[in-house]
Amino acid sequence: MSILIYLILGLLTSLLFPPYFFLPLGFIIFPFLCFLLDLNRKNNSDLNIFKNFSFFGFGFFISYLFWVQNPFFVFEETKNFFLIFLLLIILLSLILSLVFTLILMIGKNIPIILLIPFMFTISEYIISIIFYGFPWFTFSLVASSNEYLLVFLKFFGTLISSYLIIQIFCIPFIFFTKVNLKGIRNLSIIIILPIFFLMISNVYFKNNNFKTNTIDLEVFQLNFKNNDQSLTPEKKLNIIINNIKKSTADLLIFGENNFPYLLDDLDLKILKDFLKEHQVLIIGATRFETNKYYNSLIYITKSKVSYFDKKILVPFGEFLPLRESLTFLESIAGLDDYSKGKQERIINLPNNISFIPVICYEIVFYWKLLNKSNYKSNFIINITNDFWFGKYIGPYQHFYLTRIRAAEFNKPIIRVSNNGISAVIDNNGTIIKKTKLNNTEKLQHKLFFQENINFVNQHLILKIYFFIIFILISFYYLRKNV
Repeated sequence: MSILIYLILGLLTSLLFPPYFFLPLGFIIFPFLCFLLDLNRKNNSDLNIFKNFSFFGFGFFISYLFWVQNPFFVFEETKNFFLIFLLLIILLSLILSLVFTLILMIGKNIPIILLIPFMFTISEYIISIIFYGFPWFTFSLVASSNEYLLVFLKFFGTLISSYLIIQIFCIPFIFFTKVNLKGIRNLSIIIILPIFFLMISNVYFKNNNFKTNTIDLEVFQLNFKNNDQSLTPEKKLNIIINNIKKSTADLLIFGENNFPYLLDDLDLKILKDFLKEHQVLIIGATRFETNKYYNSLIYITKSKVSYFDKKILVPFGEFLPLRESLTFLESIAGLDDYSKGKQERIINLPNNISFIPVICYEIVFYWKLLNKSNYKSNFIINITNDFWFGKYIGPYQHFYLTRIRAAEFNKPIIRVSNNGISAVIDNNGTIIKKTKLNNTEKLQHKLFFQENINFVNQHLILKIYFFIIFILISFYYLRKNV
């Protein structure tokens, strides 16, 4: 019976995330989890806890990541491999369960209302490190539906925001527990003060929203289908050229791999000739150089062509890990791997404007995008192709992960997806304009740049601060129960 309860709780937890955002459920799920663990953790064996949370994890991930099977159905030759996605679900569930079990073993005397958010946040961090590409699983996404909630991301960053969101969901449990929380109440002042200060700071920065520069941009969502054989490269190129001819914008942006030919030189006269003198064109392409393939963002003006090659590649999509041992998966991953780019993640435009180029799901790696060279860039351009993600859950999760990055980095993001959702998102995470999924659309917008204020260094300090607070509270309860 307990297995079924945890499985259902896992399924319900996935409904807090996009595209559902049933946030009131959080105030039921997490207090109930606190109640179950607090009631039984002294009597439950470690094996029983591991089993229960394995089913919780399976219920959560099978719902949250159900879209992972979609890429297998794009081509006939990969359909028979779709059950491989279950291996990922099982592995993620086991890691989550193992983290929960270990933390509960160590922190038996710590109030469960503190352990629950800590367990989820630590498992989120470990999964993002161990499993290449799963910062995709983050409770920060729960806040991405509302610009007022996105203030958490701006001032606390991804990981601390996840912790705070889960802690808030757990609050109703206080009214049902008999544990003396006096120690927590005393220490809570130390937590509340920085939060209060940061909220006031947010009001200040919003009221002093200085505009320093502008650029006219146009976004092209072409909606090319990867498996549409009637849409020849010639037809695709004509569509691109016709859009360039008609545009009067300064900055024209197309999606990931929209250029329909393998790019083995950087002349691109076929596109440069149709650009006006003031225009800059951004388009995704597959680049071939010295027998290596690159997933690239190409930057084109009348007189210049440069590029940025993707640095964070998709396993099984852009390269096959342990290829020599996993040759049977070549029908899924292909015979050739893409190579990692080496360029700095920054592109300079005229008039002292610069942007951070991000290709596809690189946007989820919040700790790998900013560095000393691009810290003060004006905005981010994220080109992607979400055709692989299906029609329902995956594209929306990817879109909202992009939205939280805008707030976290305090930079506008121009997101251009081949099939949607494309959008202009401001530095607070507010969606200024967006397209519909699987439509052919254009967006025109005059983008305003603000002063380059950034809080990423502050996020690191706050991680240390909150960790120290948690350790202090833990020692308080451990000493009290000795």
